[in-house]
Amino acid sequence: MDAETDNRPDELALQREMASAVAASLAEVEWAEASLFWSELAGRRLETLSVGGHASEQPVPRAVDELGLRLRRDMAAAERGTWLSMSLVMEADGGFTCRFNYDRRVYANPGSPFTAGPGAAGPDDEAWAHDLARFPRSPRYTPAWLPGAGLGIAAPYDVLADAWGWPGVFASVEQQTDAALAANGAVPPLAPADAEAVGRLVLSAVVADVLEPHHLATLLGLHREAVGRRLLPDVPGVDGLDPALPLLEAREQSSPALLGVEAGVYGVIGDVVRARLRG
Repeated sequence: MDAETDNRPDELALQREMASAVAASLAEVEWAEASLFWSELAGRRLETLSVGGHASEQPVPRAVDELGLRLRRDMAAAERGTWLSMSLVMEADGGFTCRFNYDRRVYANPGSPFTAGPGAAGPDDEAWAHDLARFPRSPRYTPAWLPGAGLGIAAPYDVLADAWGWPGVFASVEQQTDAALAANGAVPPLAPADAEAVGRLVLSAVVADVLEPHHLATLLGLHREAVGRRLLPDVPGVDGLDPALPLLEAREQSSPALLGVEAGVYGVIGDVVRARLRG
């Protein structure tokens, strides 16, 4: 969830104060646009763009930190928690827009805060788990990567939270599970029999969402990541599969190796789905 500015007057007032603090700090700078990135856990960055299009990094005013902490606290909701990072884009005429990131993991990587970067700079899992304890979320609003999320990716599958391709799978699990629960008027935890029935529907929807529209390379990549983390065994003959084939076309060849890969990957997804449905 990536939310625009809310309409509550107190929250808007804090956002205006933040924009004013940024503008005041740039009194001696020639700028046409200013972009602030701020995260309590992953740091902050302020960059200006000149009329000619030249980008320059600027010091972040101290007042922004206090305002950011207050804004996170004031925007916290009982089930949704609060945002993980925000961006403020401001024009020299005073107009500004705030956007809030509630779901994507943020890293202390100034050049690209949504990628780990060299050395996989923090915040680490412990820091994020502590933040979740401060601002609790219901399972419906908890992204799969968040430590302690209770979304069914506890050990051993938590090691896939940052593995290639798997965050997208877990995001699809979250979306498809929510859709299935809403369609059935159900709320976790479900009884084992109900979790099994709904879980089969969710698994089919996830596979249709993130795997069947793509080439075999996507499925093979997910399998390789799980094998590398010792969650799944090697499948004999997997090297003979053509990653350039669309998955649906590859299935027509009835390859035992493909059947083994699909069984392993879908087994992991199914376990994650059922764990979430059972709470």
